[in-house]
Amino acid sequence: MDDQQLWNIGITHLQTLYCSVPREAEPGLTALVTRYSQTKAELAAVIAEIDAASVCRHCGGQCCLNGKYRINVFDALVCVARQNIPSALFAQKPVCPYGSRDGCSMEPGVRPADCILFICDALDEKLSPDSRMILAAGEQELRACIEQASLLLGEPLRTPLLLWAEKQSDINSIA
Repeated sequence: MDDQQLWNIGITHLQTLYCSVPREAEPGLTALVTRYSQTKAELAAVIAEIDAASVCRHCGGQCCLNGKYRINVFDALVCVARQNIPSALFAQKPVCPYGSRDGCSMEPGVRPADCILFICDALDEKLSPDSRMILAAGEQELRACIEQASLLLGEPLRTPLLLWAEKQSDINSIA
């Protein structure tokens, strides 16, 4: 099974999972999706303040190479919840399948947490102590959202989507 098929399986299973959330759990999941997206957008804003665009343009986005495992199950579930599922172009290796040579195709609030949290040395040099504290607190907030949503749904939502989809595929082939 190729990566595109796994992506499709993962998204399909997430759509089913999202539609089957018990009514009493819906408000909690909605709050976690909102909090997670807002935190990612806030973290992206901290990085934008130090002119990350010029740093990234200069290096050519080396951190965006080989990114097929960057999106975790909760990142993808947020996209499903917002009805804003990004296209994934796995044939464009080594460029990340969720972007292009011009950058990420996703808004900061729905980008993979790994991408939002990654700080290269060039960016790190530009961060103030206050910015570092904001980023550290935001990382803890993202991790807490993932853990709470995992408990709520009974699924390991921090797992990379393609690996999770492969397990879902294996489970369905046994059934």
